[in-house]
Amino acid sequence: MNPLSKDVIVEWGLGDLPLEEQIDMVDRIGRLIYQAVLVRSLDILSEVEQVEFDLLLDEDTTTPQEVVVFLESKIPTFKLLLKEEINKLKMDILV
Repeated sequence: MNPLSKDVIVEWGLGDLPLEEQIDMVDRIGRLIYQAVLVRSLDILSEVEQVEFDLLLDEDTTTPQEVVVFLESKIPTFKLLLKEEINKLKMDILV
């Protein structure tokens, strides 16, 4: 597990779950955050950047890490956006 996964386990109170369930939950949470960030990013990117983004997403070999690097390079406030989406999801699920 990477450090981000460990943070999610602690922040979301998943530490009491068996390891397999922790991994599954971290994966699910990660996918939800990733999707939310993608959707929100589309509103921020210019039309030209959206075309670049679409081309990147259309490539079969593009990894989520490459998508994040692209978005970080195009959206100066990306880290804030990511944090907001994490907090929003956390509030939606845990409250």
